[in-house]
Amino acid sequence: MYKCVLFDMDGTLVNSYEGIYRAYRQAFACLGLPFLGDAFVQTAIGAPLPFVFEHLCGMSRERAVQAIRCYREYYAKQGWRQVQVYDGMRETLGELKEAGCFLATATLKKETFAKQILQETGLLSLFDAVCGMDEDDRLTKADLIRRGMEAAGALPEETVLVGDSEFDLAGAGQAGIDFLAVTYGFGFRTPQARAQLNGRMQAESPRNIAARLRQASARV
Repeated sequence: MYKCVLFDMDGTLVNSYEGIYRAYRQAFACLGLPFLGDAFVQTAIGAPLPFVFEHLCGMSRERAVQAIRCYREYYAKQGWRQVQVYDGMRETLGELKEAGCFLATATLKKETFAKQILQETGLLSLFDAVCGMDEDDRLTKADLIRRGMEAAGALPEETVLVGDSEFDLAGAGQAGIDFLAVTYGFGFRTPQARAQLNGRMQAESPRNIAARLRQASARV
C-alpha cells in the first residue's frame, strides 16, 4: 500500500457543486457581469481561481482579484457549508488509515475552507495533514502535493494523488507521483475525458478507491 495518499477535495472527497456554483454567480453579480451559468461552472470547477477569471474569462489581474474576493465572500459565509460527502468515502478513508496510510488533502481550495469543510463533515480526524491554497493564491497543485509528501516523510514513488480533474492529473505528473482518477466527480466522466488518463488507475466510486490502490501496490 502507498505510504502517503493525497486527496483532492471538490469532486473527490465531497460534492461541493452547489456552493461553488453560487459563489461564481455572486462573483459575476458583484462585477456587474452576466453569469455564464452551468456550462461555465462545469468547465471552471477544479481550476485555480486566478486561472478561471484571468484565462477563461479574460479578466485583467486586478479585475480577477476583485472577482476572487467576491467569490470568497460568498464562500466564507455559506458556500463552504453547501457540500455533501460522497457515499462510501468515510469507510474508504477509515480503511486506508487502518492500512497505515498517511492521509492528506492537496486541494486548490483555500486551506481555511478545506479545514472548515472537513471539520463540519466529520472527516477531519481521518486526515494527518490538510494542504490547501495559501492566502495569495500562489501555490500550484504540485506545490500542495510536495507539502503533503514532506509532512508524510514520503518519497514520490510512495505517494499517490486521488483526484477528478485534469489539474489533478497534471499536478501529479509535475510532482512525479502516481495518480488515481475518480470518475464519479466533476471530471473524467466521458470517454473523451478519460482518454487522457492513458491507462492510469480509475475508481468508479469511493468504495473502489482502496481496492484500486491495493492492486497497484501489489504490482510494484
